[in-house]
Amino acid sequence: MYAIDGQVTQLTNALTDVPTSEAVGWMYNGLYRYNESLVPIPDLAAEEATISEDGLTWTIKLVENATFQPGGANMTADDVVFTYQMSNSPNCRFNPSICLANVVLDDPDTEDDPEDPAADDTPVLTSVSKVDDYTVEFVLSQPYAPFATVTLPGTLIDSKAAVEAAFADFQEASGQVQDAQITDLNERIAADAALGEDEEADPENPATNPDPVQFRGELETILADAGIEDIPQPDPALFPLLDPETGEETGELDEAAYVGALIGVFTDLVNSRAAQGIDAIAAAYPLLSISRAPVGTGPFYVTEFNPGASIELTANPDYHFGAPALEGLSIPIITDDVAGASALIGGQIDWKYSMTADSYNAVKDAPNVKLAQYPDFGYFGLQFNLREGKLFADPNLRQALALCIQKPEAVEAATQGQGIAIYADIPPASWAYNEDVEKYPFNAEAGKALIEESGWTLDGTSKFRGDNTTVYQKDGQTLGTQVLVRAGKPDRIAFMGFLADQSNQNCGFDISIKEVDFGTVLVPMLSWPHAQQGKEGQSVIDKQFDAYFGGWGTGFDPDPYSIYHSSQCTTPDQPDTYNYICYQNKQADKLIEQGLAELDQAKRAEIYKEFEAILAKDLPYLFAWSDIAREGVNASVNGAEQWTPENMNTPTWAYQLEKITKTEQ
Repeated sequence: MYAIDGQVTQLTNALTDVPTSEAVGWMYNGLYRYNESLVPIPDLAAEEATISEDGLTWTIKLVENATFQPGGANMTADDVVFTYQMSNSPNCRFNPSICLANVVLDDPDTEDDPEDPAADDTPVLTSVSKVDDYTVEFVLSQPYAPFATVTLPGTLIDSKAAVEAAFADFQEASGQVQDAQITDLNERIAADAALGEDEEADPENPATNPDPVQFRGELETILADAGIEDIPQPDPALFPLLDPETGEETGELDEAAYVGALIGVFTDLVNSRAAQGIDAIAAAYPLLSISRAPVGTGPFYVTEFNPGASIELTANPDYHFGAPALEGLSIPIITDDVAGASALIGGQIDWKYSMTADSYNAVKDAPNVKLAQYPDFGYFGLQFNLREGKLFADPNLRQALALCIQKPEAVEAATQGQGIAIYADIPPASWAYNEDVEKYPFNAEAGKALIEESGWTLDGTSKFRGDNTTVYQKDGQTLGTQVLVRAGKPDRIAFMGFLADQSNQNCGFDISIKEVDFGTVLVPMLSWPHAQQGKEGQSVIDKQFDAYFGGWGTGFDPDPYSIYHSSQCTTPDQPDTYNYICYQNKQADKLIEQGLAELDQAKRAEIYKEFEAILAKDLPYLFAWSDIAREGVNASVNGAEQWTPENMNTPTWAYQLEKITKTEQ
């Protein structure tokens, strides 16, 4: 039993969270996969790609014995071309990090137009085509370093037949809703949203302010009539209204957050209805039944899905690397970290893929558990919403907060020594890590000076602390906000507790924290319009989160495009890109683009180190720590050879899933 620690979202390329990614890894393959040394090697590719001298044409031969399960149909070049055409569609709804349509590069042969710097940008993938049944050719617009390290391992190959069949079912069901009905509602939602962007809006006049809640009934009716049933649907029970003072649930529905989630689903329906061919399928991808009944080439396939509880898998007998040694696999969902550790010790589960210090301390001496330990390629931080009108759009306040806490000590205490304090986005395990960046060492007086420079005065009363604590205030607003943190993660909660206390005691900030569920609260908040449950206000911006504490699994290539490039800022037109804080810096954009086009690793490292220096100074995140990652495995579970600490010291130590065995005890 392989436990994951969060609710499952999309069991396809549309996944956007780590727990679902962990589950999906057992079900699909990419053209490449990473070996134990983090080197991309052929997977569904039969051999290494043949690359033209100019680095633009990649020809890949495919294995001829890979099968999609359930069903057993052979994977061919048609499936690969189809998958990458969806990735390259302007309507791509894959995980943003693998949507090639999102990656546009600056044409090096033309000069930038100062009036429109993006005018000469070109999509990275020019074409993908079938050479024969088991050969595919990719043509790039210019050399793109992450193609081998991110795209080929990260893009899971879909079954063309399964996706098209699911799309046909979707079209038949959604065809019950008339075009005119969809168009009319979409136009009214757009007009309502535009009210929030109108500089003439009057907070006292409801007619000039957006009110998406008014569309709830129509949205629910249309989505029900469209037959969108086999995907994670917005459930009113998962959107409780929070008291703005205490952060506690009131027992009422947060209609704004719930309706925002409905609008996200409706937008996919609108975009699919308005498109043709592959673009229509790409837009509808998250709405298709394959999200709950995936069809992949992996070593295991889904035989039973129990929402909120578990996924049951059966071995793929025709797996192209050989039939798995295990006959099946169960993936239970255990959201509480310590409860997961107890289940591992008790033998209720066999594998816990991530552990905080608390769960590690609980299992480290258990005789029936062995541990994998390695530098993690992810990081955690307090992520600031940088849109105009938000509290931390002011760089003085971001810098002040960094100066007002003793970060290394807070990291050490919160993670119990499992975290390494960081100051930019690329973790110490990476070849592009820059140790020499701005670190904002503790200096409360300098922090308060920055706060006062921005017009705040130390004469306010705390909104969140019941002891009449004096805090900074300005125009009736206290200098703080409620920050949502994922429940069941004691290290994150502890760090934010230290940050809230220290920043208040040292510098008069007024920050509180609220533990919430990841899949039902945080994931919807990180999609446009980013409404935070319980947050009041007249405009879309008012209701958005000010800051959120979370993390990223960065992958082994340090490319930061999907998280920090200006083009990836979320908007109503691209609600699910990863730059949801809307960080925008032209110099940083240029460095990101240079890093994508540079194939020499040493030169790429220098580019990214310069980028890190900019990021550390700008502080779009208050970067916190990168983990020393730990996984716990039952002693009876092994790979092709005995798993020991010596060969469990890299993130990909168990990459050959088909060779995993369990000895009955």
